[in-house]
Amino acid sequence: MNEDQTRPASVRLYSALLKAYPKPFRHEYGSQMEQLFRDLYRAGRGSRSGLVLLWIRTLSDLVPTAVAQRIMSHTDPREAAMRNRRLAVVGFVLLLAPLYFVSASLLKYGLGVALMFDPLEAVLYLLRRREVFNLVSPLVFLGGLGLTLAINVFAVTRFNVSREDGTIVSTVRVAPELWNIAVAVVSILLLVTLLGYVFLENFPYHP
Repeated sequence: MNEDQTRPASVRLYSALLKAYPKPFRHEYGSQMEQLFRDLYRAGRGSRSGLVLLWIRTLSDLVPTAVAQRIMSHTDPREAAMRNRRLAVVGFVLLLAPLYFVSASLLKYGLGVALMFDPLEAVLYLLRRREVFNLVSPLVFLGGLGLTLAINVFAVTRFNVSREDGTIVSTVRVAPELWNIAVAVVSILLLVTLLGYVFLENFPYHP
């Protein structure tokens, strides 16, 4: 029986999952990461809940760091900057429709100014699509804002894995990509506003 067959199944599985990392990263950190996992596995071997928690913690760290390392290994700084700008532009385009709707609604119901809302109402009335709009628009707006937030958070988030005192440490930091941060913040504000609007429309307050 060879050495690989004598290792626990969890250790063999983790060793296979390490292939998700780029080869240079595996050469530098792979053996230490496998040793750390083996030590943690042995420490909690007598507990099924300990094994489950180990795998939850391992996968929650392995998946994002492996994806980040794969992306970083094929992207130089200039390409990354261009990609981030493109993501900001895509996010801005996705913000236009919910931004218009939220602005029109706030002006009409908050200040009594229907300048932006009435044209929308007129178009929906002529097309006889008011019911369809009420049904589909929350899904489209919320989905678009969720996508905008996700891609721009991805643009400013940096995963890093390092070795400190024999332990593999993964860290997350936010890069100062101002356009991506601005788009992400606006998308959060619009998400909160739209969710509040949907809640008030479906659960009106009756004093």
